[in-house]
Amino acid sequence: MPTTAAWSSHSDKGGVFSMGKNILILTGSPRPGANSLIMAEAFAKAAQKNGHAATLVKTAQLRVGGCRACEKCWTGGKPCIQQDDMQKLYPQLNLADIIVFASPLYFYGLSAQLKAVIDRFYPLTKDDKLPAFGGKQCVLLLCGASEDEDDFEGAIRTYELICDYAGWEDCGVVSACGVTNPGDVKGTVWMDEVEALAGQF
Repeated sequence: MPTTAAWSSHSDKGGVFSMGKNILILTGSPRPGANSLIMAEAFAKAAQKNGHAATLVKTAQLRVGGCRACEKCWTGGKPCIQQDDMQKLYPQLNLADIIVFASPLYFYGLSAQLKAVIDRFYPLTKDDKLPAFGGKQCVLLLCGASEDEDDFEGAIRTYELICDYAGWEDCGVVSACGVTNPGDVKGTVWMDEVEALAGQF
């Protein structure tokens, strides 16, 4: 099972979920003090102020295998036959009203750790399961050392296609450019944008 450090909840009621919206934040950076994690935590805190609850999951600390394309989804009543940390994450995915992806830009895309988790969404998108998995709202928080906004387009397009395929509402993207070292994003306009986006819910 995931370590305690991989999972954290933000709720004024002390639980994972509240009477507000249920927000699941999936971060993708393996680096301590990551800028994408700082953005994710700021989003969670801003959402909490509006009465929502957020569960933050550090995918880099999970044990998640890649999708095997075995087409054995739902064998034995479980979404996937692989016995790894996705088994705990699947219920969280279904319960979430809002899913937030927070990732550094790696080779013009999302981090491998986050992408491995996204690939394992596959069982939830099967024809008879998709109606329950669809209808969510989604947000993307990106950051990277590049100062060229065009470099972020590949990751953003991937996110947009995921939303379209799953039937989710794209509620916005924040791309923090020119942040290289851990903590560089602090005090920037990007943090203001993250908090403003969270405040829309």
